[in-house]
Order: sequence, then C-alpha cells, then structure tokens
Amino acid sequence: MTGTIARAAAAVAVAASVTLATAGTALAAEPGAPPGPGASPQQATPTEKAAAEVRPAIVYLTETFTAYVGDGTGLYYNNGQPLTLNATCTGFGVNPQGYIATAGHCVDTTSPDGVRADFIAMVAQDLAARTPGVTVQDAMTYGMANWTVEGQAKGSPIDAQYSAVIGSGTGSGTKGEVVPARLVDFRPPAQGDVALLKIESSDLPSVQLGTDTDAAIGTPVLSIGYPAAADAVTDTTLEPSNKDGQISTKRTMGSVPYYETSASLSPGMSGGPTVDMDGDVLGINSAHLPNDQAFNFIAPAGGLNELLARNGVQNQLGPNDTLYRDALANYYAGHYTDAIAGFERLLLVDPDHGQAQQFKTEAAKAKERFGDTPVVPVAQQSDDTGPWGLAPWLFWTIVGGAAALVVGGIALLVAMLRRRKGRGEGVVADIPAPRDPRLDGYADWTSGAQAPRMPQAPWGSTPMPQPARQAPQAPAWQQPARPTGPTGPADGPTTVVTPADIMASQRPAPAAPFVSPGAPVTPVTPQPPAAPTPPPAPAAQPVNGSGEEAAAPTAVVSIPKAGSCTNCGSTVTPGAVFCATCGTRQS
Repeated sequence: MTGTIARAAAAVAVAASVTLATAGTALAAEPGAPPGPGASPQQATPTEKAAAEVRPAIVYLTETFTAYVGDGTGLYYNNGQPLTLNATCTGFGVNPQGYIATAGHCVDTTSPDGVRADFIAMVAQDLAARTPGVTVQDAMTYGMANWTVEGQAKGSPIDAQYSAVIGSGTGSGTKGEVVPARLVDFRPPAQGDVALLKIESSDLPSVQLGTDTDAAIGTPVLSIGYPAAADAVTDTTLEPSNKDGQISTKRTMGSVPYYETSASLSPGMSGGPTVDMDGDVLGINSAHLPNDQAFNFIAPAGGLNELLARNGVQNQLGPNDTLYRDALANYYAGHYTDAIAGFERLLLVDPDHGQAQQFKTEAAKAKERFGDTPVVPVAQQSDDTGPWGLAPWLFWTIVGGAAALVVGGIALLVAMLRRRKGRGEGVVADIPAPRDPRLDGYADWTSGAQAPRMPQAPWGSTPMPQPARQAPQAPAWQQPARPTGPTGPADGPTTVVTPADIMASQRPAPAAPFVSPGAPVTPVTPQPPAAPTPPPAPAAQPVNGSGEEAAAPTAVVSIPKAGSCTNCGSTVTPGAVFCATCGTRQS
C-alpha cells in the first residue's frame, strides 16, 4: 500500500506542476487579452488606449494656395489667371496656446520640390492633354527647369491660406470649428520636414513629445491622420484613421534622419503624429513611396523639438489635458463614477470637447453593466504588479511552483519512508543486530551513553549489513586480559594490571607461565592511586566462537624492581617482567 501511495503522490505532483504552471501563465496573460463582445473597458488594448489619449489633439488642416505659372518670357498659363490648389494635411497640438505641429512639405511654398512642383504638375498635365506628342513627364521636366511660380505680385512667394478644424466630433460627426492659422516656421523635407502653425487659442488640446531614444527598432507605434483618399469613397468625417505598426529601421535622406515604419501612410495623413503605446509622439508622418504601402517614413520628433526651441515655444500639456487623461485613466481602470465626474468637470470648461462627451456616455453604460471596480489604497497600488509588488505572471508562476514543490515533497517523503521500511509491501519491524557474546560480561549502557549511529544505505540501494553493537570501554582495571600468544586459546583474564601493559602495546609479550592454582599469590597494588577491589573473575566463555573454553585465571607474580637486563644490559622499565629489547625474563 505504501508503494501505491508513493506512486499516486508522485503522479499528483507532476499533474499539479503542469496545471499550476499553466494556470499561472493564463492568469498572467488575461489582462492583455483582446476584449471580446461586451467586454469591460478594462480589457482595452494598448493601441486603443493610446489612440483615445491622443485623439483630442489631432487637428484637420486645410490649405489653399494661389499662384501664377509663367513660361519665363512674361506669358502666363491659364490665360493669365491665377491657379488655385487645395490640399489637406493633418496636424496636432503641442502647446495649449494654439501651437500646431505638422509636416514641412504641407506648407513649403519656397523649395523647388514643395508646393511649386504641384503647380507645375497641374500645368504639365493640362499641356500634355492639349498638345499631341507631349507627355506629362516631358512637360514636367521642362517646366521644373524653365517655368516661374509666383504670388499675386511679380516675384512674390506663393499665396497660402491655412485653416484648422478644432473641437471636432467623433464617429460620423462633422461638428467642428474652422479657425484660421498662420505659419510660424518650417523646415522642408531636405532639412527635417517639420512645421509649426499658430491659431488663437488658450486651451488647445496637446500631446507630449518623446525623444529619439524612445524610438528603438521594433517599438510598436500608431500613426494617426486624415487620409484624403478615404473621403473620396466614404462619407466625410472628422474621425482620423489609426494605423498600427512598428519602427522597422533608422535611415537617412541626404544627411537628415528618418524612421522607416510598417504603419501604412497615405496622402492626407502627412503631418499627423506617430506615437508609442504611452501616447508620446515619436515622429511626424512624412512620406511614403507611391503605390507601395510597405515603405513609410516619419520625421523624428527631435527635429520638431529643435523647431519649437528656435521659436521660443515649449511643449507642454494644459489643465484640460490633465483633466481628460485622469478621467480616461479612471475609465479604463473601472472607476466609472470617478471617470464620469472627471469628464463632467472638463465639459464645464470646454463644452465642445467631443471625446469627453463620448467617454462620459461610455462610462455611464459601463457602470450600469459592470459596476465600479474597488479602489486599491495608494500604498498598495502599483502599475501592472501583483501582491508584494510582483508582476502578475511572476506571482502566479511562484505560486504554482511552490505548490508543486509542496506536493512533490510529500511524495518524496512517502517514498523515503517506504525505502526505510523495506522493499516489500507492509510495515517491517526493526530487527535488533546480533549481540556479540563477548559483551555478555558487561552491564547495560551507562546512564547518558549513546549507541554509535550506524551508516545508512544509499536511497534505493540494498541495505548495508548492520555491525554488532560495541560495548563502551570499561576502566583499565576492569578490562579482560588480551591474548598474548600468536595461536591457540587466549590466556584467562588477570585481576591486576601492571606497567608492563604499556610495553605490550608496542611489542607482543610471550605468554605468561602457568602457575598452579594452589600456589601462593602476592598481589601488587599500583601506586598511586589505590586500585578499587576487582570483581570476581567471570566464568569461562567461548572465545571468538571457536567452542574452546578460556584458560583459568592467571595468578599475579611479584614484579622485580628496575635495573639492567642480565642478557643485553638494556635498562628495564620498572615493574617489567621481560626486557623490552631482547625479551629475556628478569629475575
């Protein structure tokens, strides 16, 4: 039965290890699982949270450019009338005082490859359509080299008007306020492709800029913007597109650094932010290869930081941004009552804040369906941590491993007990070791004495034979005499120990002569101290299991005094019967 219990316990240990380890992994992975139908907002993905945090700062930009295109001889195309070019881009707030960032090529009216090239392309297409044998590419090449693009006054820059749509709604809503914007500064694509616009505002929603060190290869990113192509096939909306991907590599165009990303970009999304999962801006949507969504580029946020510093503008969040982000954090944490209160405070100062109104409604629905999640005391709160400050996956892994160790330890203990009890089934009683007959003359162990510990056989091997117990050494005057002859029965025990025993340990002494039991005995008492009265000699016992009886007790003879050996002249130890050098008996 013990073996059956051991095997069952071992099986339970293995099963517990696998089950608990799997449970730990599953429980740790649960918070990051994609939300299913009707799932709690707490299960929103990092991409959803980042998009919601940045969304209020996204600005829809419209641009209107007016210019005259001439052939360089004083003649102007379009019958001398100005050409108008309308375009859209995306921007985002970087300072509550109305500062908006966008891409440099969206506002570049001076560089050859800026808006000037777009006006030349318009005339080249019209010329190729009306002139047989002339291609658009031929006309474009000639125009870039020879045509002039001017503003209202001869030789003036292209006229440009910029507008920003702020306070936009969400979903399919088109509510928003169109306000004029002016160009503060810009850098063309060859110098960083960033620009800064300004509108009249004191509470423009803004985002935080990251640093170049935040944009490591493989960093998950989210590119946000208004694709112009989408408006051509769908209803007009002020809700931007969110394209997720990751940073693929760092490249340079000339001497200007750019990030290549896998997030697809399209015309109209230029100037929008590319953010990480914390909502920090890593770069500005810059360029893409025509007809190829696999290669897209963003201008690093470092160039925008330099442009802001050059114009004395500081990147910062406003009070409304703080209110919104705090309320949004409560919403995703399941603290719906606090979230609703936060969104309501924001709407009191900014009634047109579309995202605050949207999430206030969502929080009310979630509260009714799921209820508030209990608030953890501040002392116990930590980001993405479990009990004792551990990450959830680490906590459950430790719990699973500890439980498996406990079950395994029980199984091991049962197995060890089974080994110690014997290999057969059932309980085997301890069998005392055979007693050495030579110990029969001794009494039981003295008080406080302990038997020597016997070595145990290795676990799982054949038990080692148990040696016979050894009696403790009695005082010298109680020890039986040792055999003195090389063969044959040993001499009987003596009743007095003489100093000759010291030499006997170094060199065996010849057997003592037999003295008739009736001969007179002259006892010798060791000095000092006086020896206690010896006990009577025990009866004859078999020696070493041979079956022969031990010899009768040997009488003690008188011990001569110290002197020189009569045979070799060596000094004889006081009390010695034989010379330690030559073995001659001393008279």
